[in-house]
Amino acid sequence: MSFRPIFSFQHYGHRAVFSWLLALSLGVSALLLSHNAQAQEESPAAPAAAEEAAPAPKPDANGYYVGGPVYVSDTNRVWTRSGPGEGYRITGNRQIGERMTFKRYSDNGRYAQLEGADGQSFWMPLDTIQPEICGAPLAEQLQGQINDLQYRLDNYDNELSKRLKDAEQQLAQVTQENSELKTSIAQKDASLQELDELYRDASSRLETKDLDMQMRWWMQGAIIALAGAIVGVILVFIPRPSRKQKRERY
Repeated sequence: MSFRPIFSFQHYGHRAVFSWLLALSLGVSALLLSHNAQAQEESPAAPAAAEEAAPAPKPDANGYYVGGPVYVSDTNRVWTRSGPGEGYRITGNRQIGERMTFKRYSDNGRYAQLEGADGQSFWMPLDTIQPEICGAPLAEQLQGQINDLQYRLDNYDNELSKRLKDAEQQLAQVTQENSELKTSIAQKDASLQELDELYRDASSRLETKDLDMQMRWWMQGAIIALAGAIVGVILVFIPRPSRKQKRERY
């Protein structure tokens, strides 16, 4: 009895062994690709976690830190001089946005003589002043407008309710006045109807009276005519004296 190896090239053949090795290599490649894909999916979360874990920059005593924003300060001040030129002495400074009163230009047209709220007179370059409000006063003005708009926005519902109430009161008043007008018009119509009926009654009575007067006139005329006819008939039938009788009378 002889021993035969299980995995022998003679038993399986060269092609079977090659196919088995190819399948094994493909499986290993697929396993490596899936591992790399999983690592790539998890890699972006690492920087995000690092950024979240990074502490926020801490400003120094002046409020600055490297990479932080800075702005031009509105607390700068402009020097004032005793005359229209840099050769004159400095008398003080004025804050940006401060209100002053213009008095006149300098001879060279580069400076302006101004007067402050304290009554002090001084000179400043023209390129350091402007007629429009600016600086802190402008910011205060804008903030006041913002506060006013915010107040109006917060109380918009109350304002609408008040307007609605006023409109309802006006509507009720107009409705009442309309009802009163309708009542007054109805009363006037009734008065006009009564007056019309009185006018018609008076006109009817006047026509009846005119007819009565005409009837009376006709009756009187007929009576007079009848009396005249009777008198005429009587006069016709009364015997008249003859001429002989008239002469014997006299």
